[in-house]
Amino acid sequence: MKTVRCHDFPLSPDIIQLNHASYGLASHEVLEAAERLRVHIESDPTRYLGAELTENLRTQAGLAATALDLDGDRTTLCSNATSGAAAIIASLPLGPGDTVVVLDTEYSSIHRAWEIACARSGARCLTVPVPLPFIDFESLSVTLDGSVPDSVTYLQASLISSSTAIRLPIADLSAWARLRGGRLILDAAHGPGHVELEPTDGIVAAAFGTLHKWLPAARSVGFLWLAPQLIDIVRPAEVSLTWDSSDLIERFSWPGTFDPVPRLCLGVALRQWQRWHTTGRLAGCEKLADYASEVLTGPRARPTAGQRYLPPRMRSFILDGVTVAEVKAALLESGIRAWVGPGSNEECLLRISTHIYNENADIDLLAEKLQEVLPR
Repeated sequence: MKTVRCHDFPLSPDIIQLNHASYGLASHEVLEAAERLRVHIESDPTRYLGAELTENLRTQAGLAATALDLDGDRTTLCSNATSGAAAIIASLPLGPGDTVVVLDTEYSSIHRAWEIACARSGARCLTVPVPLPFIDFESLSVTLDGSVPDSVTYLQASLISSSTAIRLPIADLSAWARLRGGRLILDAAHGPGHVELEPTDGIVAAAFGTLHKWLPAARSVGFLWLAPQLIDIVRPAEVSLTWDSSDLIERFSWPGTFDPVPRLCLGVALRQWQRWHTTGRLAGCEKLADYASEVLTGPRARPTAGQRYLPPRMRSFILDGVTVAEVKAALLESGIRAWVGPGSNEECLLRISTHIYNENADIDLLAEKLQEVLPR
C-alpha cells in the first residue's frame, strides 16, 4: 500500500485518506499537547474544571476569533457544528407566520432540526433544490423565487455544502433573503482553516461551524458567532449551570461535565496550521485538488459545481450509471477512504478532500479504481 511520508499525523500507512472533510484529523503535535493537558487536569479537577476553566476557555475563544477574523465579543466555543446549530435553531423565536427556507444541499441533521423547530412553532419550513451542477447564482435565484412565493424569516445555507462541496455565493443568498425580509443563518462547518468566513453585519445573522475539520484540532470543538441582536437570545440547547449567564463565553463554557481539552488545545492547532500556511503546504493541497478535478472528471464523473464555486480543497462528483454501494465497495477494497453517498435526487456522489498527507499518486489510484467500477 502506502509508505509513511507525512509524520504530522497518526494515519495508518495502509490507507489512502481522502475523507478529511468528514471528521478532520488531529496532528501528533496536538494529540501530545492534549494528553499532557488531560494529565494536568486530572491532577486537580476541582480547580482546573472549576474556577479557572471559564477564563482559559475565554483565552482560546479569543485566539480562534482572531484567527478567523471574527469579533471576539460575539464569538464563543461549543462542542461542534451540530451543538452550535441546535443552540441557534432552538433559540430563535418562530411562529405560525414565519417561513424558514433550507437549501437541499444542507447537512441532513441541520435540515431536520429546522423541520422540528418549525413543526413545534407552527412555522413553515420550505426545502429548495439547488441545481447540480451549480454553475451560477441566477439559476438558483430563479428556483428560490419559484419555490418561495412570499416573505421569509430565515434562510439556511452553507459556506461550503457538505456532500456536494459547493462554495455557495453567501453574499448573493443573503441579499435574496433580505429582499424577502429575512436573514441568513450560515453553516460554516467547512470554513475554519479552509476558506475565509463571511459572517459580517448585514450579511449573516448567526454562524456556526467546526474547528476540528480543517484545523489539526482534537475532536470535537466548534464555534458560534452571533449578530448583536441575537447575543442575548441564543442559549445552549442543553440547560446547564451557566445557561442564564449574560456573558456569551461563560454561557457556553459548561454544558455539564465534559472534556474541555479539545477547546483548550486550540492555540496549539492554530499555530501548527499557520506554519503549514506560511510554508506553502496548504497551497500544495489546493493544487492537488485541482489535479483531482482534472483527472477524475469524465463522461461518467461530473463535478458538482463550476470552477468559480469549487472549494480550495474539497471536490465532489456526480457518478452516473453506478450505485453508492458499488463505489463504496470498490474503494473500501482498495484502502481508499472517501465520502460516497446519495444526493438529494438519489444520484451517487463522491466527495474527496486533499490534505498535506496526500500526493498525486493517491488521486491516480482513485481514478484507476473509478474507471474499473464506472460503466464504459
